[in-house]
This record gives sequence, C-alpha cells and structure tokens, in this order.
Amino acid sequence: MNRIVRAGLFSLTMGVAALAQNEGQLASEFRLEGMQFLGDCSAFKKAFSCLEDIATAKPVHLTASSIAPQNSVGFGPAFVYDKNVGESWRTSTNADAVVSTNESWRAGVYFKAIHTSSKPPSVLILQHRPTGPAHLPVATLQAVPEFNFYAQAISLNKVDFYGLGPSSSRSSLASFEMREVITGGNVTYPVIRNSGLALLGEVNGRWVDIRPAQQGTIPSIGQLYTNATAPGLASQPGYLQPGGGLLFARSFSDILHLDYSAVFQEFAAVNDSRYSFQRLNLDFLHDIPLHRKQRSAPVVQSAGPDESPASLETNRFTYNRQGTVELEARITESFASAGHEVPFYFQPTLGGADLNGEKMLASYADYRFRAPNLILFRASIEHSIWGPIGAMFQADTGKVALNRGDIGFDHFLHSYAAGLTVRAGGFPMVQLLFAWGGHEGTHSIAYINPIILGGGGRPSLY
Repeated sequence: MNRIVRAGLFSLTMGVAALAQNEGQLASEFRLEGMQFLGDCSAFKKAFSCLEDIATAKPVHLTASSIAPQNSVGFGPAFVYDKNVGESWRTSTNADAVVSTNESWRAGVYFKAIHTSSKPPSVLILQHRPTGPAHLPVATLQAVPEFNFYAQAISLNKVDFYGLGPSSSRSSLASFEMREVITGGNVTYPVIRNSGLALLGEVNGRWVDIRPAQQGTIPSIGQLYTNATAPGLASQPGYLQPGGGLLFARSFSDILHLDYSAVFQEFAAVNDSRYSFQRLNLDFLHDIPLHRKQRSAPVVQSAGPDESPASLETNRFTYNRQGTVELEARITESFASAGHEVPFYFQPTLGGADLNGEKMLASYADYRFRAPNLILFRASIEHSIWGPIGAMFQADTGKVALNRGDIGFDHFLHSYAAGLTVRAGGFPMVQLLFAWGGHEGTHSIAYINPIILGGGGRPSLY
C-alpha cells in the first residue's frame, strides 16, 4: 500500500510539473504549493511541516479567524495572491470564507493596490485603521498612495443588546441575529511628501438585516424592545456611506509613533431617510517603543580568545524591541437632524469587545453599553518577560452618551486588565487577559490580533 501511495504522489508531481509549461504567475504558485504539500505531507516525520503548509501556504491555505464576540472562531479556506504590475504598482488579492461552531459565517474578497515610487527606497506606508487599533505601529519614510476595494458578507447568530445609553441595565439583556453586506473601497493619498499627512476617502454600500434570536435562553430583542426603544428594529434600509478625513502617521527617531485620524462619515439611508445620520470619528494614538540596549555579537564568529573583532573595538550596540507603551484618546459623535434617528445596529458599544473585536472597558460584558456617542481613554504597557512570552497591563476609562452634549469628563466607567501575551516580530499577537475594576464583575479574554489572520484591512461593521 505504501508503494502505491508513493507511486501516486510521484505521478501527481510529474503531472503537475508537465502542466507548468507556459504557465503564468498564479499557475506557478499553485504548482509550487502542490509540490510543497506533496513533499511535506507524504511522510509522518514531516507532520509539523505539513501542518504549517496547511495554515500558511500560498496561494491557498486554511485559516482560523475570530468573527465577532460571542460567535466563536471561524474556520475555512483562504486565498492570497500578490502581483507586481509594472515598476510602480504592487497589488494584493485576498479572499476567505469561514464558518464558526455556532454557524455564524463571514466571506469576503479584498483587493489592495499600492503605487510606489520608481525608485524603491525604504517605504513605510500610511495605514488607515478602519477597525480600530488592531495594528502594528507605523512610521512613514516615504508615504505612497494606497487603494482598497472589498466585498464582504457576515452573518452573526448572537449579538447581545442591553438597551441604549449609559444607564442600561443588565436585567434588560436581549439578543438578536444580524447579517450585513458591505461593498466599497477607500483610498489613502499623501498630501505632503514624507510629512505623515494623508487624505482619506471612502465609499461603502451597507445592507443590514436584523433577525430574532434563535439560539440560547436569552429573550429575543423583539420580546423586550420596540422600534421606539431600539431604533431600526422594525426595518433596515440600505445605506450609501461615503466618508473622508485626514490621517497623520509619523515616527520620531523610533522613540515615539503617532497615529492620528479625523474621519467624517455620511450614512444616507436609501429608502427611509429618517434613519440617515452623520458621524465624526477622532482617534489619537501614541505608541512609545521600549528597547533594550545590548552589546552586538562579534562579526567574526570564529575569533579566538586573544583576537579583538572590529565589532568589539568600536563598542557597537544594538536595540531590541522589548515592549510598548500605548496612550489613546477616542471620541465618536453622531449627528441626526430633527425627526431622524441613529439605528441601534450602527451605534458604537463599550464593554468587553465590540463588533469589530476591539477591547474597550474589558471587565464589562460584550456590547454592554450602546449609544450614538462615545468617549474613551486608554493606557497600556506590554513587555517581554521570557522568549516569546510577555506581560501586559491595560487601563480604560470612558462612557457612552445618547446626546452629544452629554459627552464630558464626568461619570466615567473604569476597567483594568492584566495577563500574558505571546509575541511575534517583537509585538504581542495573542493576549490572555483577566479584566476587573468595573461594577459588574470580572471578564476573562483570549484575544488574537487580526493582523496575523489577515484581518487588518476589513471594513468596520458599524
């Protein structure tokens, strides 16, 4: 039987190689991936290499991705294809489809095009963070235009709702199911060379469908709330959602990274104008890298005990990134004309994590406080303690408000979180945290940075 398997694998390899004549880049990548699988998955002793191929190979691999809080982790296929077009354009196409254990799902196609200089110096690209600060710190040596286009559909089988405003009660908990389709794109265009300033423009179409909850023992939203207490519950119109703003991302001698954004969005309801509104998002992130200075290793590794390598003679040092201090301030304000309302499913939330998976007031339950307006201040420190393991502490304070006039510096809620991180590339990619400090108990959190799952360029769900 083993001979038959080996003969079959050999025949398949030769057949794939025969098809390689006159092939293009994509066909070549499929061929090479197939040969890599055949080589790594044909013997038990290469089991770990085979698993690595399954999870990371290009252009096709299996992916695992958090869909949204309370909807578990989704698993499914992913496709990645990068291509240079001429000397000035780099393009990347991503597609994935994942289904979670509670039958929630997400599927999408994402295309990115970057216009680079004809001279390829060190280029660090301005990055817009539409889904919050799930990011790596950015610095700009030479900013370049970036274009993103996407089509995404997501279906969530459990989203909690406690009512609107800062005074909502835990006893008012209800649940609903939600489906949203988003198509559109955005462009980030530098305005002053190497300044870190860029203009952002975006246009999205959004279609939302709210359904009664079918799972669990929590009451469905329609049993406790009406369209008066949950605007948009009775019907969900389609939306044309253009937006624009100013971004600033800059690094100062690797001592301080700034990532600022001011974005104004128009939510124009297509067939029910009473749900049209505008939103202003202000985000000011300060990232302070923590480094450890250590003597560099000798250039000549074979130097004897009486020799003096040049690296030691000049007393050179290297700097290793060991951690980060982050300080952030965020304000979201919504504007609705007389007789207009902001649908509850487009209102930001504080508590646990929001629809985009971002932690805010982590000690509270997911989606705990919901309102059209939000203010948040966050401080965190993360530092390596041993190998890839690090430690993290985070403090949040903030609140939501039904009216813009109630956004002030009083009656804030507080939350603290501490725990361990798993680091990759000098940054925390996995967080295991215990949160406390609010008035409603504690919350344990396992968080995977969506960047390592290809989630950095997905559109916001609200």
